[in-house]
Amino acid sequence: MKLGDVVKINPENVGKDYPFKEIEYIDISSVSAGILKEAKHIMLEYAPSRARRIVKRGETLLSTVRPNLRSFWYARNPSQNMIASTGFAVLRSGKKINPRFLYYTVSDQLFTDYLTANAKGAAYPAVDIDTIARAEINLPTLPTQQKIAAILSAYDDLIENNLRRIKILEEMAQALYREWFVHFRFPGHEKVRLVDSSLGQIPEGWEAKNIGSLLSGHIGGGWGKKEIDDKHSCHAYVIRGTDISQVSFMEIGSCPSRYHTESNLRSRRLRSGDIIYEVSGGGKETPVGRVLMITENVLNTFHGDVICASFCKRMTPNSDAINPLILFYHLEALHKSERIEQYQVQSTGIKNLKFSVLLENEFIATPPLDIQKYFESYVNPIIEEKEILSLQNVLLGKTRDLLLPKLISGELDVSDLKIAISEEA
Repeated sequence: MKLGDVVKINPENVGKDYPFKEIEYIDISSVSAGILKEAKHIMLEYAPSRARRIVKRGETLLSTVRPNLRSFWYARNPSQNMIASTGFAVLRSGKKINPRFLYYTVSDQLFTDYLTANAKGAAYPAVDIDTIARAEINLPTLPTQQKIAAILSAYDDLIENNLRRIKILEEMAQALYREWFVHFRFPGHEKVRLVDSSLGQIPEGWEAKNIGSLLSGHIGGGWGKKEIDDKHSCHAYVIRGTDISQVSFMEIGSCPSRYHTESNLRSRRLRSGDIIYEVSGGGKETPVGRVLMITENVLNTFHGDVICASFCKRMTPNSDAINPLILFYHLEALHKSERIEQYQVQSTGIKNLKFSVLLENEFIATPPLDIQKYFESYVNPIIEEKEILSLQNVLLGKTRDLLLPKLISGELDVSDLKIAISEEA
């Protein structure tokens, strides 16, 4: 059965009669494998021209750009004003296919392999709608589809609950950073007067320092070789800019395994407290400058050495001047704001960061070390809890992914099993 025979692709787009002035916008960077990280609340009149795809309950979003990155999401309960980028294909199930079963069909690795093999283009390999529609799928009876969906969605429901908790934890940490280091409402702030600085008024005893002065070093990443040879004999995984989002959720499957020279690995091996900063890449809708905090849990997940890719920088904060967490949250906030554009240039479809300019011109209000340590004592438990939940999700996802291809292909026959079916399934 061809997918296009049982689904509608991009059934509704924004038109002149669209009723909402404000939208929740999903771009390619908002979605990874089954995860919606963040929808952007923006006014429709200021939305990118690619904000066109209307998203309804029970539909599946499938990225048509770089399909090997596996960006897809099931719209379980989207808001009425949710709009997706034209970089997605929105799939609406017909009468012959269960909505959840459709989602699990296109999230199967075999389906990803099909899209990847048929993608066209170098800088932004993509698939067209006809390619998606031509995909051959297995289609059991609707009752069997419902049972398969019920089994697999039990894992996704647990993952979704953990993701909600992770989002709350992230918001707590970000809010704490803003409260202390942007609004200067840190513990005891009432007793500290504000003084003038190059950043405006900051608490007395704090210093306005540029990022360059807060680092003990920085170095570009490496790429190495796929195969071992006499010079490239040291193994290490590589984190690219496109991997940063997944690795922040302890998902490392997309990170390439490469071989490097001994000297390159020695000078670039990541340590706890390092920060990976993307200086070239981004995307059509994503600014360059994605950032990742390296912790012991992140390193332990790899079970081996790891470096960042050549389009990234390994930044090593000077612990005598700045706590790595403060620098990380500052860079993360910079990436999410329009201020990143002053450090960004674009050529031949690739966005580049003016890294040396950023090091010199981007200043941080730097508090005394005792306040930094106090902040760390608040935030570290939040980060550790987020990482624990992320690791739980990795295990749940691996179990689901072991079952998924066997169920979708019919290798595991569940037609005779008595399985409770929810209304959604």
